[in-house]
Formats: sequence, structure tokens, C-alpha cells
Amino acid sequence: MKGYRGKTLRINLSTSETSVEELNEELARRFIGGAGLGTRLLYDMVDKDTNPLGPHNPLIFMTGPFCGTMVPTGSKASLCARSPYTGLLGYSTFGGHLGADIKFAGYDGIIITGQASKPSYVLVEDGDVEIRDAREIWGLNTEDTWNALKEETGYRNAGVARIGIAGENLVKFASVIVDHYRAAGRTGMGAVMGSKRVKALVVKGTDRKVPVYDDELREYTTMLNDDKREDPTFVMYSDLGTAGYVDMASIMYGSLPAGYYTVSDFDAYDISGTTMREKILVGKSACYRCPIGCGRRIKVEKGRYATEEFAGPELEITGTMGSLILNNNLEALAYVSKQFDLLGVDFISGGNTIAFAYYLFQEGILTASDLDGIEPEWGEVESALSLLEKISKRDGVGDLLAEGSKSFGAEYGVEELAAQVNGLELPQHDPRGFSGMAIAYATSPRGACHMSADMYNVQMGQQNEALDIVSEDRFANEADIAAKQQDFRCVTNSAVICNFYPIKAEELTELVQKVTGWDYSVSELGMTGERIFTLMRLLNLRLGYSTENEKLPQIVMQPLEGPTEGHVPDMDAQLSTWYEYRKWDRKTGKPSTEQLEKLGLDGM
Repeated sequence: MKGYRGKTLRINLSTSETSVEELNEELARRFIGGAGLGTRLLYDMVDKDTNPLGPHNPLIFMTGPFCGTMVPTGSKASLCARSPYTGLLGYSTFGGHLGADIKFAGYDGIIITGQASKPSYVLVEDGDVEIRDAREIWGLNTEDTWNALKEETGYRNAGVARIGIAGENLVKFASVIVDHYRAAGRTGMGAVMGSKRVKALVVKGTDRKVPVYDDELREYTTMLNDDKREDPTFVMYSDLGTAGYVDMASIMYGSLPAGYYTVSDFDAYDISGTTMREKILVGKSACYRCPIGCGRRIKVEKGRYATEEFAGPELEITGTMGSLILNNNLEALAYVSKQFDLLGVDFISGGNTIAFAYYLFQEGILTASDLDGIEPEWGEVESALSLLEKISKRDGVGDLLAEGSKSFGAEYGVEELAAQVNGLELPQHDPRGFSGMAIAYATSPRGACHMSADMYNVQMGQQNEALDIVSEDRFANEADIAAKQQDFRCVTNSAVICNFYPIKAEELTELVQKVTGWDYSVSELGMTGERIFTLMRLLNLRLGYSTENEKLPQIVMQPLEGPTEGHVPDMDAQLSTWYEYRKWDRKTGKPSTEQLEKLGLDGM
């Protein structure tokens, strides 16, 4: 198999047994890898009775055919399991170089099952697998854990995925931190890892020659990179990081939410990527084979928020711990961003939940006694830092906040104000700024998610004509286009190639052909994406998915003045368009028999 190693590694923590299984090539072609193949494997391993925090919920690290090759940004990978946060499909895509290391060790994926009897970490050195005692590093933050593992294993550059104390304490939105502070943040994969008493996965691979079909791959990727370096998105992320989008999002489009989704005119310039570059940036970082280098390295020399060189804030934390709480202090933002990483908490869900507490306190729904004496005020981060620590330790009110904003809101009778869909909090792309994000959030396989259909990019002009993904108006009902973008992103999230790399469908098809040797077409690419998206819905239906939850929270259905021009998405119209395009039943959410047959999913 070209582009693949043809093997998956299985590790049973309960028995300490390991095994290697062959990867079926037909299965790989139908679901590719990453989130797609991870979901297909998960489909056979979980059902509605599977406890997400129990030993029978697998934790699947899955690479794709591009991983470890010369494909630019193609070495991301996915982490899949049943989500302890939503109860539905959980997956999160991460960067760094761990994905490439898994391929270099000889595997396409690593599947961890069972539960260790004591805190442990898994060391994979090519064909050798060892489950080691981690009691000495249990309780450490993610930086100290990383340094300790380097010292103990002797590997300074191995791929490392680890959890902080939030994962150990089963915080429902705990993240898994990978390598140089890339994160598998969404859907609580850190809690699954913690439930298995696994502090870290360390992978050292030495066979760096992943076989590819076409020797002209190097020439083609060089040409691609030369072309993409002129793309405005590429340039912005490279020069300013993902927070380079802050100014445009807040001033031009009103898509960067502020004051917990109730403020339309917050000036975010002081926490933007531009200001970061001017004031605290000391360098950049990039994932394996990435020509963009969106990662920021920052340093704050002195003051309350002084910090040594560390990963700088990206767009989502700039939203949740910046504009969402009306904080425009860049140094404070950088400091709180670091604490999220050290503790292992998802920027989006964790930040949203803390911001929700701010909002409820300001509205008089909560008092200081409800928050263990903490009195959050708009613009300050000290309360956020206190709440973050409590969440990570499940201390006091942190124990309730650790369940997420939906549960926290329900405790006080205001669940409808929590900015979430299916229990997963909204990313920092307000659907009032780009209507395509409304249907993307409402129908995403994992809850509110921007990476499964980045319609903000499409509605700003990033088009894919070969798949008829072309927008005309950011306020229009373009739910059919969103469905096509969902299918396309299922392919990029399975191949796996970064969403920040502005790839076209025909270019992606060419890369698949050159890496695997498959006679692949744009038409097959589109159908493969549709197959993967449909499978995700089938799995979710098995796990208890309900169409009653296909709606946006009340907090984002209120019109705001400013760049959003008072626009509010028409969810009913969008859902009608989306279901009609999909040829699925809107009441039950089930794909039609004809669609399942067309996609080869009949019988599932």
C-alpha cells in the first residue's frame, strides 16, 4: 500500500497485551484515514451503552496517507473515541510531528483499549511497545511532563501526546497536548485518556521513508507551495498566526463574538496577531512539513503576566479569553493561554464555559457565593485564572463547571443561554457574521464545530469550483453549499491535510493519486467525503443523536448592530435546504435507503 504502512497497533491496557493488525486497503480507500477511518473503526467498537470514560471506549490515534510524506501540512492526525462530553462521536485533529512519528514507527494508527491499573505512559519505539509506570509524573503540568519524558526516555525529539491535571481529573473538555503545544482540544479526548490512566503516548519512529506511488510528488508539492505562498490566507497565517484574522473578523464581519455574544463593537486590535507581532513575538513554530508556520512563540519580559518563551495565543483563545470577556490586555491573554495549555483544557469549550460564568454573574443570575467568592468583571482575567484552576482540579464550583456550559446553565435554569450545540460550545465564528456557520454548527457530527465546515472562509471568497462550493452572500441561506463543504472537509480531515492550507479539490485529488496510486477523481473525492459524513451521522444515531438539538442557542439568535447589520440566520429555512440537498429525513435525521446504497453504506 502506497502512502500507508498497512498496519495498526492495538494496545490493551487492562491485559498489557499488544498486537499488530493489517489495514484493509479497500477500507482505506473508502474512508482514507484520520477522522474518516477512525470513525469507521469506532463504529464497530461502541454503541449507546458504551461508557465514554470506561475501559471499553477505545482511544484511536489515526494518521492519513499524506502523513510522513512531502505533502505540505499533510502530517496532521486525528484522535477518535466516543465523547464523554457530548456522548456522540468524538474526534479532534492535531498537528505537531506525532502523526509522522507514528508512520515512521511503522503504523497507520494506534488503538488503545482497556484501563491501566495505575498511572502509566505508553512508549512505542518502532516495533517495540512498552507500558511504563507514570506515577512519578502523574499530577505534573504538560510542560513538566514533556521534560520528564524526554529525560526518562532519552528522546529529545520523539512525538509526545500528554494530558495535564484536567485530563487526570476527567474534566469533560480536557485536551490532549501534542509536541510543541498543538492540541487535540475538542470533545474531551483528554478525559478519555485520563480515564485510561494514561498520562502520555511517546512514539519514536526511525523509518522515515513512507512509500509513495509517484516520484514526481516532490516536484508537484514544490509547485503547490510556490503557488499557495501568494494566497492571502497563507500569507496572513504565516505572518500573523491565526490571530491575524482578529481585526478582519471583528471590524469587517462582526464574526468575533464579544461580551459573551451580546456586544457588537468591541475593539480587539490590542489583542490581535498584528499587535502580538509588534509587542511580544519572539519566533514562529510549524508542524511537520508545514510551509505556513502559524504557531507563535512569545515572551513577556516583566510584570504580573511575565512568562518565559512559550506558545502564543491563537484565534480561539483570543476570542474566548479576549473578546468574549472584553479583555484587551495582550500580556494577560498570553498568560492565561499558557495556563490552559499547561493544565490541558480546551481553549474553546473551557474558555466559553468560563465566559458564560462571567456573563451570568454580570446579569445577576449568579452571585459571588455561587462562584466560591469569585466576582468576575468584564475585562479582567484574574477571575478566569481562578475558575480555570478550580475546573482543572474539580474544586468547588469547578466541579460543576468541568461538566461544561450546558450543564452549568441547566443548574441555574438558563441552559438556553449556553452557547453550545449538542453540548459542544461554539467556536469564535459568530453565525450572525456568516450565515453558513449556523447550519455548520447545527448539523456538525461532533457538536458546534468550525473545522467540519469552515463556511466563514467560503463566504469570504475561498471557493472550490470543482465541487460547486461557491458563495454569493455571507447572509444568504447557503445550506446546500455548507453540505458540500462538510463533505470536502471530511476528506481533508481524513487525508489528513490542514484546513489552513488553501487546497483546491482538483489539487487534493492529484495528491491522493500521486501518494497512493489510486485512480482517484474529483467525483470520487466528493463521494468519499459524503460517505464519511454519512457514516458519522449513522454512528451518532446509534449513540442517541436527536434532530431536536439541531438549533442554535438563544444567545446567538438575537440581532446585533454593527458589522453583522442586525442579521440573524433563519435556521428553519437552512435546515429545510440542507435536508433536501442531503436527501435525508428531517424528522428522524436518517439518511435515505437510496443514499446509503449509493455510498455503499447499506446494511450499517
